[in-house]
Amino acid sequence: MFWRKRSRHQDGVPLREGPFIYDWFKLRDLPQIARMEAKYFPEPYSFWTLLGLILRPSTYYLVIRQKNMVVAYIGFRLFEKAAHTISTCVHHDFRRRGLARKLQLVANRVAINRGARWFTGEVRVSNLAQLEHLKQMGWLQIGRCPCFFKDGEDIIVVWKWL
Repeated sequence: MFWRKRSRHQDGVPLREGPFIYDWFKLRDLPQIARMEAKYFPEPYSFWTLLGLILRPSTYYLVIRQKNMVVAYIGFRLFEKAAHTISTCVHHDFRRRGLARKLQLVANRVAINRGARWFTGEVRVSNLAQLEHLKQMGWLQIGRCPCFFKDGEDIIVVWKWL
């Protein structure tokens, strides 16, 4: 199954910081992630699409839990030397606490340990908070794709050396 590729020692996952546990995705997390997608994204991935992504050997999902509640997650895929973000989300009640930053740093470490040399992703032009967050972490805006989403919104292509 999808957990066969996980090395806890090499990546430092799971990790506890205060009330939060940074951990690998577990199947029981999927309904919570699907609900967060539906609540926070204009074009969310469905439960079944997420399951299909998660089952791919090149896909990794990391979560932050407080007790049994998923409060944040990041999904990414590895393509040779590149790691590509599928989605990142922090529950509204847990924003502005540095969780997204720490989660990205853990994802960077996982990607590096699996041979990645850079991270890429796309951000809606309207998602100013995410664009600023990535800028503060040293990500570069390297392009723009017009009308990327069904609603016609553009995306900013972002990139970072690891």
